[in-house]
Amino acid sequence: MRAAPLTILLLLAGCGASETSDGADSNMPARSWKYYAAHPAEIEPMQKICRQWAGSNAPTDAQPAVITTNCRAAAFAKSQLQLTE
Repeated sequence: MRAAPLTILLLLAGCGASETSDGADSNMPARSWKYYAAHPAEIEPMQKICRQWAGSNAPTDAQPAVITTNCRAAAFAKSQLQLTE
């Protein structure tokens, strides 16, 4: 029972905002590579977010899944568009 307050405090300490995000990143919708292929103007802004996460000191597992998904989708769409040019 004595460890409960400490445990709660430690759990709450991990709920702060990420050093690489203003909180909006994890609110973005997940996109497929087909979306980025159809909207190529959105690839570079997404890759900018990807570079920010990659260059941060944040642990990899702290990155929201939607960021990982969109980074991979944007990179694949970019490669597919380059192949068709």
